[in-house]
Amino acid sequence: MLVLQSSTTGLLGQLCYYHPRNLTELQQNAIFNIDSNLWSMAVEQQSSAGSGGSLLDRVLLSQQSVALEHFDPADIVNELLKQLSTKETDVLRRRFALGQEERETLEKIGQRYHVTRERVRQIERWAIDRLRHSGPTRTLLHDLDVLLQQVLEEHGGLMRADELFQALHSHSSQTAQSQAAIEFLLHELMTEKVERRSGLGMKPYWKLRFGSFELMPQVIAEAERVIREVGKPMDRDRLLAGLRQRPLIREQAEQLSDQIILSYLSVAKSIERNPYGEYGLRSWGSIIPRRMHDKILLVMRKHGQPLHFQEITQKINEMGFDQRQAYPPTVHNELILNDEYVLVGRGIYALREWGYQPGVVADVLASTLRQAGRPLAREELVEKVLQQRMVKRNTIHLALTNKQRFHRLPDGRYELVESASGHGPLLVKGKISSAE
Repeated sequence: MLVLQSSTTGLLGQLCYYHPRNLTELQQNAIFNIDSNLWSMAVEQQSSAGSGGSLLDRVLLSQQSVALEHFDPADIVNELLKQLSTKETDVLRRRFALGQEERETLEKIGQRYHVTRERVRQIERWAIDRLRHSGPTRTLLHDLDVLLQQVLEEHGGLMRADELFQALHSHSSQTAQSQAAIEFLLHELMTEKVERRSGLGMKPYWKLRFGSFELMPQVIAEAERVIREVGKPMDRDRLLAGLRQRPLIREQAEQLSDQIILSYLSVAKSIERNPYGEYGLRSWGSIIPRRMHDKILLVMRKHGQPLHFQEITQKINEMGFDQRQAYPPTVHNELILNDEYVLVGRGIYALREWGYQPGVVADVLASTLRQAGRPLAREELVEKVLQQRMVKRNTIHLALTNKQRFHRLPDGRYELVESASGHGPLLVKGKISSAE
């Protein structure tokens, strides 16, 4: 029994503030079943953190952390199976890959025991039915029941299947054996608590059986609108900020925490995150890059500055967008052929959307002089070209000696030949050559 020290009785008032009608069953159990160590931990956290968060929230968080640290699904399954006969245990292990690498078919198990497939099915169902209704099972699954309730409630009552498994393994390594054990426990023994859903427009997810999820499709629809309006990948904070401006989200702010919103979005097939964690529509090449152009564009936008084609190739392979290996010649060929990329140095490319102009150094010089509308000194021209090209100064000096395009004035400044002759503007077309 927990005996409260006088220094903690004031903090207990935070717990007493809650009326039972305003608490979930999980929160009520937390108040009446607080372990003394967890209480001390929560008090210490409350003292060091100041006024942020209620003591009840900290107790629940401490309970969850301890539960996850000790959660071993394979061990739970092993204890549960001790209630069954040797044959029933073996059938379940083979059918659900409990302690072995692969699931076995009814036919294969039947051949082992010289019985029909239907007989194996009967053994399987009887064994699971015995486990579901036994007292030891309820005792063994109690902690998992509480843990599932808390984890799912934090995410609005549902979680994408793979994310739930990751959350349950947050304090341990996730193996095929442990995942098979969790799937068996949830699918076969905890059907009164949770259910697995999937369907049109939704990825597989687990939900509390008696939860309310009317807001989920509305939140997903609002997120799709925000993403379409922005028109490019968004990081988590920007997406949430955009959603918080929507009337529906503002009206339901108390029910829709950031975590719940993100949980809802994670089950939508229409919304996905790219390898850099940015949100967008699944159909976008910048979210799920399928073509080489999509991969190059995504890598370069994320890097934010010019890259050599070999470095681009390396970054594509490091990201592992898919199972296909990228090769330098393939990447270089795409960079040469696509007008969205500009060669700014020897094998170095930039995005045209960054303000880089296509053409050779002489073209950049000509464009710079036209924009200035007046003659410019050589060093001023060099500095402006170096903002567009990664070349040596001598390369720029050499380009200025082209008397068909540039005229050097007596004071050392340069102007376009077309300006000196009074001709109209010179049409410049083409991309920089690899020889530059």
